[in-house]
Amino acid sequence: MAENSSDFIPCMLIPLQQHYLLLPNSTIAEVFPMPHNIQSVDDKPQYWVGHYDWHAKQLPVIDLESLVETDTYDTSDANKLCVLHGINASADISVYALPCYGAPQLIHLDESALKLAKDGFDSEFLHYQIQIGKKIAYIPNLDKIEAALSQ
Repeated sequence: MAENSSDFIPCMLIPLQQHYLLLPNSTIAEVFPMPHNIQSVDDKPQYWVGHYDWHAKQLPVIDLESLVETDTYDTSDANKLCVLHGINASADISVYALPCYGAPQLIHLDESALKLAKDGFDSEFLHYQIQIGKKIAYIPNLDKIEAALSQ
């Protein structure tokens, strides 16, 4: 008997520097080659890469791993920019972007594929860290991330 296709969720697996980001497919607005004209910003936390003008909007560009791990990563070798739709209605962020290190991959997951990573750490910006094969993927807390961006 065939499995019910509604048991699987289409997700995007986005390569970061050290980890992957797992998001519902519907949160991705666009992915394109990393632009060279990202404007640097002053007086922002270390995870802010800068701003980018996209479709007449100024996008905040953030490094998710720097935000989650409170370390600073060099994003100069990122080769794509992934634009995300904001989902938190109370935050003043409708779109924002993340540098990524390869093309996002569409995958279909069901509950049995979600196994917690053994060596995960706590961050208010993550719901979970899961193991997908040999990859560690972040399931982000988008509400918290977007609230931090709107401050």
